[in-house]
Amino acid sequence: MKKTLHAMALATAVLATIPAAFAQDTAPTAQQGWYVGANAGYSDLSKGPYDNGAPDGGVKGGYRFAINPETSLGMEVGYQYLGRVSARGLAGDDSAKSKLRGTTAGLDLRYNLSPSWYGELRGGAFYAQGEGLTDAASPTFTQFNRTRYYAGAGVGYNITPQWSLGLNYDYYNGTGKNVELQTSAYNVSAEYRF
Repeated sequence: MKKTLHAMALATAVLATIPAAFAQDTAPTAQQGWYVGANAGYSDLSKGPYDNGAPDGGVKGGYRFAINPETSLGMEVGYQYLGRVSARGLAGDDSAKSKLRGTTAGLDLRYNLSPSWYGELRGGAFYAQGEGLTDAASPTFTQFNRTRYYAGAGVGYNITPQWSLGLNYDYYNGTGKNVELQTSAYNVSAEYRF
Protein backbone atom coordinates (compact mmCIF):
# COMPACT_ATOMS: atom_id res chain seq x y z
CA MET A 1 0.00 0.00 0.00
CA LYS A 2 2.87 2.39 0.81
CA LYS A 3 4.40 1.77 -2.63
CA THR A 4 1.08 2.64 -4.27
CA LEU A 5 0.65 5.85 -2.29
CA HIS A 6 4.25 6.90 -3.03
CA ALA A 7 3.83 6.22 -6.75
CA MET A 8 0.54 8.14 -6.91
CA ALA A 9 1.99 11.07 -4.90
CA LEU A 10 5.01 11.26 -7.19
CA ALA A 11 2.87 11.13 -10.32
CA THR A 12 0.55 13.83 -8.97
CA ALA A 13 3.51 16.06 -8.07
CA VAL A 14 5.02 15.64 -11.53
CA LEU A 15 1.73 16.44 -13.28
CA ALA A 16 1.15 19.47 -11.04
CA THR A 17 4.58 21.01 -11.67
CA ILE A 18 4.86 20.77 -15.45
CA PRO A 19 6.19 24.10 -16.72
CA ALA A 20 4.50 25.95 -19.54
CA ALA A 21 7.65 25.42 -21.62
CA PHE A 22 6.40 21.94 -22.53
CA ALA A 23 3.43 23.38 -24.43
CA GLN A 24 4.23 23.20 -28.14
CA ASP A 25 1.13 25.07 -29.28
CA THR A 26 -2.09 26.48 -27.85
CA ALA A 27 -4.49 24.07 -29.58
CA PRO A 28 -6.56 21.83 -27.29
CA THR A 29 -4.91 18.44 -26.77
CA ALA A 30 -7.43 16.74 -24.47
CA GLN A 31 -8.90 13.56 -25.92
CA GLN A 32 -12.61 12.86 -26.05
CA GLY A 33 -14.42 9.77 -27.30
CA TRP A 34 -14.33 5.98 -27.18
CA TYR A 35 -11.07 4.06 -26.75
CA VAL A 36 -9.75 0.50 -26.36
CA GLY A 37 -6.39 -0.62 -25.08
CA ALA A 38 -4.21 -3.58 -24.19
CA ASN A 39 -1.18 -4.04 -21.97
CA ALA A 40 1.49 -6.65 -21.33
CA GLY A 41 4.40 -6.87 -18.96
CA TYR A 42 5.52 -8.29 -15.65
CA SER A 43 3.71 -8.57 -12.33
CA ASP A 44 5.52 -8.82 -8.99
CA LEU A 45 4.10 -10.55 -5.90
CA SER A 46 6.13 -10.24 -2.68
CA LYS A 47 3.72 -11.15 0.08
CA GLY A 48 3.22 -14.11 2.40
CA PRO A 49 4.62 -17.34 0.91
CA TYR A 50 5.23 -15.65 -2.47
CA ASP A 51 8.25 -13.64 -3.60
CA ASN A 52 8.41 -13.84 -7.38
CA GLY A 53 6.83 -12.54 -10.55
CA ALA A 54 5.16 -13.63 -13.77
CA PRO A 55 4.11 -12.31 -17.19
CA ASP A 56 0.79 -10.47 -17.17
CA GLY A 57 -1.57 -8.71 -19.54
CA GLY A 58 -4.96 -7.14 -19.93
CA VAL A 59 -7.49 -5.28 -22.02
CA LYS A 60 -9.71 -2.27 -21.36
CA GLY A 61 -12.12 0.09 -23.02
CA GLY A 62 -14.05 3.20 -22.16
CA TYR A 63 -15.07 6.76 -22.96
CA ARG A 64 -13.09 9.96 -22.24
CA PHE A 65 -14.56 13.42 -21.63
CA ALA A 66 -12.45 16.54 -22.17
CA ILE A 67 -12.67 18.56 -18.94
CA ASN A 68 -10.32 21.35 -20.08
CA PRO A 69 -8.01 21.88 -23.09
CA GLU A 70 -5.26 19.59 -21.68
CA THR A 71 -7.13 17.19 -19.37
CA SER A 72 -9.60 14.40 -19.96
CA LEU A 73 -11.42 12.01 -17.63
CA GLY A 74 -12.20 8.50 -18.78
CA MET A 75 -14.64 5.92 -17.44
CA GLU A 76 -13.39 2.44 -18.27
CA VAL A 77 -13.85 -1.28 -17.73
CA GLY A 78 -11.32 -4.03 -18.32
CA TYR A 79 -9.92 -7.44 -17.55
CA GLN A 80 -6.46 -8.06 -16.08
CA TYR A 81 -4.55 -11.34 -15.81
CA LEU A 82 -1.72 -11.06 -13.27
CA GLY A 83 -0.03 -14.40 -13.79
CA ARG A 84 0.85 -17.50 -11.79
CA VAL A 85 3.59 -17.15 -9.18
CA SER A 86 5.46 -20.00 -7.49
CA ALA A 87 5.65 -20.09 -3.68
CA ARG A 88 9.05 -19.81 -1.97
CA GLY A 89 10.85 -23.13 -2.08
CA LEU A 90 8.14 -24.78 -4.22
CA ALA A 91 9.20 -23.73 -7.74
CA GLY A 92 8.34 -27.09 -9.31
CA ASP A 93 4.99 -27.53 -7.55
CA ASP A 94 2.20 -26.21 -9.80
CA SER A 95 -0.39 -26.93 -7.11
CA ALA A 96 1.14 -24.20 -4.91
CA LYS A 97 1.21 -21.48 -7.58
CA SER A 98 -0.87 -18.39 -7.02
CA LYS A 99 -3.23 -17.10 -9.69
CA LEU A 100 -4.79 -13.64 -9.78
CA ARG A 101 -7.09 -12.17 -12.39
CA GLY A 102 -10.22 -10.06 -12.51
CA THR A 103 -12.35 -7.35 -14.00
CA THR A 104 -11.85 -3.64 -13.36
CA ALA A 105 -14.16 -0.62 -13.41
CA GLY A 106 -12.69 2.79 -12.74
CA LEU A 107 -11.60 6.25 -13.79
CA ASP A 108 -8.61 7.41 -15.84
CA LEU A 109 -7.37 11.02 -15.52
CA ARG A 110 -5.12 12.00 -18.43
CA TYR A 111 -3.12 15.23 -18.69
CA ASN A 112 -1.44 16.12 -21.98
CA LEU A 113 2.01 17.56 -21.28
CA SER A 114 2.24 18.47 -24.98
CA PRO A 115 0.40 17.32 -28.11
CA SER A 116 2.60 14.20 -28.10
CA TRP A 117 3.26 13.34 -24.42
CA TYR A 118 0.79 12.57 -21.63
CA GLY A 119 0.70 11.48 -18.01
CA GLU A 120 -2.20 9.68 -16.36
CA LEU A 121 -3.56 8.45 -13.04
CA ARG A 122 -6.15 5.70 -12.72
CA GLY A 123 -7.99 3.68 -10.12
CA GLY A 124 -11.20 1.95 -9.23
CA ALA A 125 -12.78 -1.35 -8.29
CA PHE A 126 -11.03 -4.67 -8.95
CA TYR A 127 -13.13 -7.85 -8.76
CA ALA A 128 -10.27 -10.12 -7.71
CA GLN A 129 -10.49 -13.81 -8.54
CA GLY A 130 -7.55 -15.43 -6.83
CA GLU A 131 -6.11 -18.64 -5.55
CA GLY A 132 -3.01 -19.43 -3.55
CA LEU A 133 -1.50 -20.45 -0.24
CA THR A 134 -2.71 -18.76 2.93
CA ASP A 135 -0.22 -16.69 4.92
CA ALA A 136 -0.14 -18.97 7.98
CA ALA A 137 2.25 -21.26 9.85
CA SER A 138 0.58 -24.24 8.12
CA PRO A 139 -0.51 -22.82 4.75
CA THR A 140 -3.48 -24.24 2.89
CA PHE A 141 -4.45 -23.65 -0.76
CA THR A 142 -7.57 -21.46 -1.01
CA GLN A 143 -9.62 -19.75 -3.72
CA PHE A 144 -11.48 -16.45 -3.32
CA ASN A 145 -13.58 -13.86 -5.15
CA ARG A 146 -13.58 -10.38 -3.62
CA THR A 147 -14.10 -6.80 -4.75
CA ARG A 148 -11.00 -4.79 -3.90
CA TYR A 149 -9.29 -1.84 -5.60
CA TYR A 150 -6.60 -1.00 -8.12
CA ALA A 151 -4.59 2.19 -8.67
CA GLY A 152 -1.85 3.24 -11.03
CA ALA A 153 0.06 5.86 -12.97
CA GLY A 154 1.68 6.05 -16.38
CA VAL A 155 3.26 8.15 -19.09
CA GLY A 156 2.85 7.80 -22.81
CA TYR A 157 3.37 9.10 -26.31
CA ASN A 158 0.66 9.84 -28.91
CA ILE A 159 1.99 8.38 -32.15
CA THR A 160 -1.03 9.68 -34.10
CA PRO A 161 -4.34 11.23 -32.98
CA GLN A 162 -5.73 7.65 -32.75
CA TRP A 163 -2.76 5.59 -31.46
CA SER A 164 -0.59 5.88 -28.34
CA LEU A 165 1.98 3.80 -26.46
CA GLY A 166 2.59 4.02 -22.72
CA LEU A 167 4.60 2.76 -19.73
CA ASN A 168 2.56 2.01 -16.60
CA TYR A 169 2.72 0.97 -12.97
CA ASP A 170 -0.45 -0.48 -11.40
CA TYR A 171 -1.19 -1.95 -7.98
CA TYR A 172 -3.91 -4.60 -7.61
CA ASN A 173 -5.17 -5.42 -4.12
CA GLY A 174 -5.83 -9.14 -4.46
CA THR A 175 -6.66 -10.38 -0.96
CA GLY A 176 -9.26 -12.74 0.43
CA LYS A 177 -9.66 -15.65 2.85
CA ASN A 178 -6.18 -15.02 4.35
CA VAL A 179 -4.55 -15.26 0.88
CA GLU A 180 -2.51 -12.13 0.18
CA LEU A 181 -1.87 -11.55 -3.51
CA GLN A 182 -1.27 -7.79 -3.56
CA THR A 183 0.45 -7.41 -6.91
CA SER A 184 2.48 -4.67 -8.61
CA ALA A 185 2.31 -4.68 -12.41
CA TYR A 186 4.83 -3.02 -14.75
CA ASN A 187 3.44 -2.84 -18.29
CA VAL A 188 3.73 -1.46 -21.78
CA SER A 189 0.35 -0.42 -23.19
CA ALA A 190 -1.14 0.43 -26.56
CA GLU A 191 -4.35 2.39 -27.06
CA TYR A 192 -6.62 3.09 -30.02
CA ARG A 193 -9.12 5.97 -29.98
CA PHE A 194 -12.18 6.09 -32.23
